[in-house]
Amino acid sequence: MISVPGLGSGLDISSIVTQLVAVEGDAKTVILADKQQDIQSEITAFGSLKSLLSTFQNSTAKLKTATTFDASLATSSNTDVFTASTSGAVAAGSFDVEVRQLAEAHKLLSAGYTDADTTIGEGTLSISVGSDSFDIVIDSSNNTVAGIRNAINQAADNTGVTATVINVDDGTGTATLAKLVLRSENSGSDSAISISVDDDDGVDTDSTGLSALYYDPDDAINPEQLSEINPPLDAEVYIDGQRVLSQTNTVVNAIDGVTLNLVAEDTGTNHTLTIATDRDSISGSIDLFVSNYNSFVSLANNLSAFNADSGSAGIFLGDATLRTLRNQVRAEISNSVEDLNGPYSMLVDIGITTNSDGTLSLDSAKLDSALDTNFDDVAQLFSSSNGIAVKLDSVLNEYVKTDGIIDAKTQGLNSTIEDIAGEFEALNLKLESLEERLLAQFSALDVLLTQLNSTSNFLTEQFKILGGFFESS
Repeated sequence: MISVPGLGSGLDISSIVTQLVAVEGDAKTVILADKQQDIQSEITAFGSLKSLLSTFQNSTAKLKTATTFDASLATSSNTDVFTASTSGAVAAGSFDVEVRQLAEAHKLLSAGYTDADTTIGEGTLSISVGSDSFDIVIDSSNNTVAGIRNAINQAADNTGVTATVINVDDGTGTATLAKLVLRSENSGSDSAISISVDDDDGVDTDSTGLSALYYDPDDAINPEQLSEINPPLDAEVYIDGQRVLSQTNTVVNAIDGVTLNLVAEDTGTNHTLTIATDRDSISGSIDLFVSNYNSFVSLANNLSAFNADSGSAGIFLGDATLRTLRNQVRAEISNSVEDLNGPYSMLVDIGITTNSDGTLSLDSAKLDSALDTNFDDVAQLFSSSNGIAVKLDSVLNEYVKTDGIIDAKTQGLNSTIEDIAGEFEALNLKLESLEERLLAQFSALDVLLTQLNSTSNFLTEQFKILGGFFESS
C-alpha cells in the first residue's frame, strides 16, 4: 500500500477503493442489519407476551385455588370498640362481642430526684419480665437517674423493659423532679415486672441507695419502693357470653379464622360481629381474570394483525407459536367443564360472553345472581379438577415457566442474533481483505502509470531533439 495514492496517475485511488468496497458491502450490511432488527423485534415482542401471560396466569392461579372462594368478610357493628378480620375458610354467622378490659403493659414509677444527674446508688439490679430476667451492674459510671435509664435500655440481654426519665412538677409549682419510668414492652399478665436489688449499702429493700428501685409484689414483708402506674392486664372479652383472655389487644382464633382487634372498653354492651362470604373480593377476582384475558387477546391481535390497505403486518403474523397459544387459550375459555353437577358448565352460564373480536364481556348482575344462588357451583366451574382456571393455568404455565415455550423461542432467536453478529464480523474481514487487495492493485497500477508517463516524457524529449537535428540539417 502506498502512502499517497494516485501520485503518478492523478487518480483518487482512496475514493475509488472506498466506493468499490461500499458497492460490495453495503447491500449485504443492510440485509444483515434488517434481519437483526426483525429478530430483535421478535425477542422484544416475546418478552412483552410473556410478561402479559404471567399477569394473566396470576389471575387464573388465584381462581383455581379453592381457598379463593372461601374468602370471608368480618364486620363489626361498632369499630370504635373493636374491628375484625378473617383468614382462610370461616363459616358465616354472627356473634355478640363485649369488650370488658383492654390489655395493658406493666408500668412502674420511681420516687422523684432533683434532676436526671442525681446519684441514686450502686450495686446490681436484677430485672424480671415474666419468667425472664437480666442483671445490670450499677457503679460510679452509671449510678445516676439518667445513667440507670441508659444502662437498662442498652443492656444486650434486656428481656423487654424500656426506661424513660420524666420531669414533673414537685407539687409546689416552683421546681421539677426527675423520675424514672419502667415499662414492659409487652402487655398482659405474663409480662409483669419485678426488680430485686443487691445494694452496695447493705440494705436491699429500703428507699435509700439503689434499693429505692426495689419492686416485688410477691414480697409480703418488704414494701415496694416503686409505684405502679399501670398494672399488667390481660384483655378480657366475652364472645356470646363466653369469657376470653388475651395477653394483647389482638385476639386470634377465639373464633376460628377470625382476629379481633380491641380498641376500647365498653363493659355491659354487646356489639355484633358478622361473618359473611366476601362476594366483592370473589367477583373482583373474576373481573380481573376477564380483564387480563382481554389484554392478552388485544396483544395477540396486534402482534398478528395485517392491514390490507397499508400492507403492514404484525411481527407475529403467521407465527405458529402464537397461533397455537391462542387456539389453546380460546379452547379452555369456551369449552364446557365436564363432571359438574350444578347448573353451570361454561362461562356464559355465569354472565361471561365472547365478543366478535375475541375479547370477553362480563354481565356483573348475572354473576352476582350466580354467586348469591349457587356460590359453590361457581367455585367448581373455576377450581374443580377440570375447572376452567385449573386447565387454563396449566396451558399458560407451559409458556411462561422458566425454560418454557417462550424461553425456548427467545433462546433460539438470541442464537440467531449471535450468528448474524458472526456474519457481520466475517463480512467486515472480507471487506478489509478486499480493500487491501484493491489498494495493492491500484497502487501497482499507479506505479505502472508513473513509469509509462516517465517513458512517454523521455521519448517526447528525444523526439524533440531529433526534430531539431533534422531541422538544422
